[in-house]
Amino acid sequence: MSSSPLTTRPPVAAKVLHKHRYHGKEFEDHYHWMKDQNPEQKRPEIINYLNAENAYTKASHLDPNAGLIDTIYKEFVSRLQEDDDEAPVYKHPYFYYKRTQKGKQYPIYARKKGSMDAPEEVILDQNTFDYEYQGLGAYNVSPDHKSSQILAYGLDTSGDERYKVMFKNLESGALLESDTIPEATEQVEWCNDSRTVYYTMMDHIHRPHKVFRRTLGTPPESAQMIYHEPDEKFEVNISKTNSEKYVLVNVSSSLTREVHLLDADRPDADIRVFQPRKQNYTYYVEHQEDRFLVLADYGRRLLNFTLCWCPLDATVEENWKKIIPYDASIELTGVLPFADHFVLYERSEGLERMRVFPNNSPENAYYLDFPEDIYSVGGAGTASQNYHSSTIRFNYTSMLTPWATWEYDISTKERKLLKQKQIPNYDSSLYTMRRIYTPVPAETAAEAPFGTPVPDRLPISLVYRTDRFKGDGSNPCLLYGYGSYGISIDPVYNSKIFSYADRGFVYAIAHIRGGGELGRGWYETGKFKHKRNTFTDFIAAADHLVAEKYTSPDIMAMEGASAGGLLMGSVLNLRPDLVNVAIAGVPFVDVINTMMDPTIPLTVNEYEEWGNPNEKDYFDYMLSYSPYDNLEKGARFPNLLVKAGLNDPRVQYWEPAKWVAKMRDFKVDGGEGDPDRRTIVLDCKMGQGHSGPTGRYAYLKNSADDYAFVVSCIEKAQKRRNGAQGGKL
Repeated sequence: MSSSPLTTRPPVAAKVLHKHRYHGKEFEDHYHWMKDQNPEQKRPEIINYLNAENAYTKASHLDPNAGLIDTIYKEFVSRLQEDDDEAPVYKHPYFYYKRTQKGKQYPIYARKKGSMDAPEEVILDQNTFDYEYQGLGAYNVSPDHKSSQILAYGLDTSGDERYKVMFKNLESGALLESDTIPEATEQVEWCNDSRTVYYTMMDHIHRPHKVFRRTLGTPPESAQMIYHEPDEKFEVNISKTNSEKYVLVNVSSSLTREVHLLDADRPDADIRVFQPRKQNYTYYVEHQEDRFLVLADYGRRLLNFTLCWCPLDATVEENWKKIIPYDASIELTGVLPFADHFVLYERSEGLERMRVFPNNSPENAYYLDFPEDIYSVGGAGTASQNYHSSTIRFNYTSMLTPWATWEYDISTKERKLLKQKQIPNYDSSLYTMRRIYTPVPAETAAEAPFGTPVPDRLPISLVYRTDRFKGDGSNPCLLYGYGSYGISIDPVYNSKIFSYADRGFVYAIAHIRGGGELGRGWYETGKFKHKRNTFTDFIAAADHLVAEKYTSPDIMAMEGASAGGLLMGSVLNLRPDLVNVAIAGVPFVDVINTMMDPTIPLTVNEYEEWGNPNEKDYFDYMLSYSPYDNLEKGARFPNLLVKAGLNDPRVQYWEPAKWVAKMRDFKVDGGEGDPDRRTIVLDCKMGQGHSGPTGRYAYLKNSADDYAFVVSCIEKAQKRRNGAQGGKL
């Protein structure tokens, strides 16, 4: 159903008419034949077509740009501390850590007994596994660190996010073969007896829906189902409190959350609900000594969450007592309790903050200060904390400061640097980091629930090489965006972007509505029937960069992945002239056809993010921005690299494949005979999923492919600008 010989001409996908019928209307879809939901094997004509696309990508991009790709890859590796280790975590009597070794793709997980000068004991070395793709899920050592221990770990070897959970005896090094759990999720938690585990399983639509409990050494059929969630809008995950006293069963949709408790000291514990579910009501739970700490939005009335406590034996809402007053301008994003104090994680004015409550006292609470105006800070994870300690471990970074792990002692108010990530061939003084703002387009202003304040300006974070920046619009630029699910794209360190900056690029992040950078109101005004705000915000950010002479449209690039790929597709339809080149990674672009099919994984639970298209008003709104449905014949799209993974369970391969085929048919690249024909390529990884390669060198090589596509397109644009004097960036 496609052209198969290797050629510099793009494949031409067969057009086979299929008619979808939605809300009494027919919608033609000539590329529906590319959809195959068989997880084991796709139809031969589909594989042939994808292979043809990959051959075209190789012929038109990877081969011609091989030298540039190799150069950029070597730049990436030159900024990689190949032999490295992380700050160890002490769990009596062992220090646990992971390290990397030059030339090896994966980390080595190890420990030392009593002292970091003791002999090393390797717990897990992924480099010994013979899998091209290996995503590590659970990595969880049994709680009894003194006697014979067991490591629980999960491995995904295809990218479909189904994990084989295995158990390794750390004393003998042997796998407990009879205890292996196939087809599980990445979640495993131990009871404190170090023999019993909780784990979750998925249903036919790839939704974690059941929690099981099993004692090692017993037959698989003896596993006891502890919880089952039948509502397909909800998924289940499990976690352990920082005190290690409770295993939490967290049942959540985008709008509603319910928590169940299991006593971790009792392998036969009964499950009990913390606060029965209420629609549009979200809360989170942690344990501290004789009480629980609760972050709650009270049915969205306190949209940015408030902090409460309640007794261990009286957990329903009527028993919750507020610890601090609610502040609608500050989002509470997490609470980390210790025996005698706790830390509150917050967001305010687009930045993360940490508020310390010594002796659990709100009156004496204070914020930690940080050295830069733009940064990211957060907890280092409960696995790295000591509940009975006076110290807090946290991670700090910025777009110019590599990741650092710090320890803060509440009793002395002193900080100790445990680990500063070393980046070879990098000098932060060569670069400028800034945050600029542009007004939110007035016509798109929207109110958040219950009067929650929403900022009226849009932040853009920038990095550029100071001596290469001209300020006259002649610098190329890469603008990145996401803007969905309330996920924040924080200003963290990414060593790869300096291969852009060193070539004179401005690297920019648009913190657009639908994301969580400015609180829950920012998120709420970029979802459901406000979703188009995400796209117009991104356009406003790009236009502002041009107006302020950071760049110009003909030398500008943009990138987004997954829901950020939807952003790319929608922006291209709205403003095909916005940029010269775009990267759409695993893009969610066939919005209507996906959301109208409840058999596709992760569809029904998305109704509370995008809307339920079975309701006509939501259908019409979603149809208004669906990239696949709004392509226009003859539109002049920029150069475009589209990424896909054959085993992707989140955005199935056929969405980007159908989109590329339709774009070619509509000649948005200019088509044959156009002297200014743009390049549109589809790079489909045939043995991977949503997140691309798992090995660190393979990941950098894949990223070098993407960077080279952008750089090569911008170099051509620079040559057109400068005539014969144009050269390489």
